Amino acid sequence: MKHSVILLLVVLLVTSAPSITHGAKKGGLQYSASVGLGAGFPYNPDSFKDNWDPGFGLLLDFGVGKSLLEASVSMDYNFFLSNAAAPEDVNTLALFGNLKIKPISKTSVRPYILLCGGYFRYWIVDLDVYENAIGFGGGAGVELEMNDEQRLFIEAKNIIGQTREVNPTKANTEYIPVRVGITFVF
Repeated sequence: MKHSVILLLVVLLVTSAPSITHGAKKGGLQYSASVGLGAGFPYNPDSFKDNWDPGFGLLLDFGVGKSLLEASVSMDYNFFLSNAAAPEDVNTLALFGNLKIKPISKTSVRPYILLCGGYFRYWIVDLDVYENAIGFGGGAGVELEMNDEQRLFIEAKNIIGQTREVNPTKANTEYIPVRVGITFVF
């Protein structure tokens, strides 16, 4: 319940905030702030897929770039729900640096490829089971320009946390977060 309230407050704050400028500079650097909500799907190892169901996620992203390339930092939080076989819910946090490659930039619909990497944390609520590791991943998405200052986006990634201690098989933790959200450009 506490996670849901915090998530709702962050979404309301970001989406109700007015745009802070009157459009992006033509040809110059563009700065962006994004918020996205969605689901996370356990993928690997089998113990992760077998014991936890898909969960909820939040993405916050802050970037700078030009039309074809954008660098950003992001916080991607996921909360995986326990099924009958698992003792508690699982949380993951990815604090990543990202690189978006946008091969088509002159239209209002812009596909992109995403590469990411950085700090990854995995923990089980109330069981004192956690691991900090290096994480990396990649994915793809599409931006839909609403106006000069706002874009809708949908993206999917494959995130891999190099966890070795929390999984019985010493395998990496792998999941697929899917996000839908809005980007503010200034």
